[in-house]
Amino acid sequence: MADSNGPTIIVALWVLTIIPLLFMILRWFCKRRYSKLFGWDDWLLALSWVFVVIYTALLHASVGYGIGLHFVDADMVKLVTGVKYMYLGEFFALLAMPTAKTSFCVTLLRLTAVPWHKWIIWFVIVTTNASMWAVAAMTFAQCSPIEKLWNLTLPGKCWDNRIVIYFSIFVGAYSALMDILLAICPWLIIGKLQMNKRQKSSLIAAMSMGCLAGVACIVKTTYLPLIGTWTDFTYNIGSVLIWGLAESSIIIVAASVPFLRLLAKEVSSRSGSGSRSRSRSQGIRNTFRLTNRSKSGGVISSAGRVKTQIEAYGDKPKDDEGSDKSILGEARADKGKIMQTNEVRIEFGESGDDVSHHDGQSGKGARTFFV
Repeated sequence: MADSNGPTIIVALWVLTIIPLLFMILRWFCKRRYSKLFGWDDWLLALSWVFVVIYTALLHASVGYGIGLHFVDADMVKLVTGVKYMYLGEFFALLAMPTAKTSFCVTLLRLTAVPWHKWIIWFVIVTTNASMWAVAAMTFAQCSPIEKLWNLTLPGKCWDNRIVIYFSIFVGAYSALMDILLAICPWLIIGKLQMNKRQKSSLIAAMSMGCLAGVACIVKTTYLPLIGTWTDFTYNIGSVLIWGLAESSIIIVAASVPFLRLLAKEVSSRSGSGSRSRSRSQGIRNTFRLTNRSKSGGVISSAGRVKTQIEAYGDKPKDDEGSDKSILGEARADKGKIMQTNEVRIEFGESGDDVSHHDGQSGKGARTFFV
């Protein structure tokens, strides 16, 4: 059996496709649970993942036509189709990267009101999309007719491949630089928010995970100068295909992680302080009993239960839950209000009647009032 990178390519690409999907689903779950608001950043992230899954599907198909095999072992007739699927897949990978970065930028735009912050973010959006779309266009514009790109036996002309390779190296380096810049932006934006320092640091760290995408982009870019020298192109290209998807996948994960903090805090709170969580969710319960003797010698007994629920979202919360929810885009109409419900049970009777069972075993003539 011929040696092949095909299985490695397929497994790696599908792992890099499924993991971002799981994080994105958790992101949507948290937004649904805590804010019930979806924005353009959510739709752009979903679109980016659609491009990712198309890329993976096309590359999976290309492996079946010879990509991953050593060139000498490949069927030249089938390989034409395999290279065609590979180039089509790369087109969608080039679209997934700027779309995912744009999604993260939209989230940052919602968090800042500082003009020069917005200018930096818009600069990243415009230049990243322009450069990636330029590479995507050059990929298919380099040969005339386009089919000659994957079938060298056809008559026609192609550019010197160094043109596209060098430009791709420039765009790759620029993309990595933008990933690092986007990792710095949360320090500028969230650093000024009024919240607990420890929680602020963890949130900034979560939103700065995009720097890992820059590392993946750098690794991929280091392979590009070698492409023109490969005699075993179909086998060696596997690493480029995998790292090409890693950048987009990491960006999707990094854009989703900050939204999972509230879920993690809730789970931690339930497991670590169950009684405290129950008191917060169920309110504060007090039972009281007042006994007075009337002028006629009768006994008036009052047994009551007060159920109080407090939901306060002040300007200085105890923890950073308010800040987390504001990042999720939550807008609460009842901010700062205290909600209280009192249930009072009053029992009365003549002297000598048993009125001691005020916990539910009511005495004679019991009445219940809800305040």
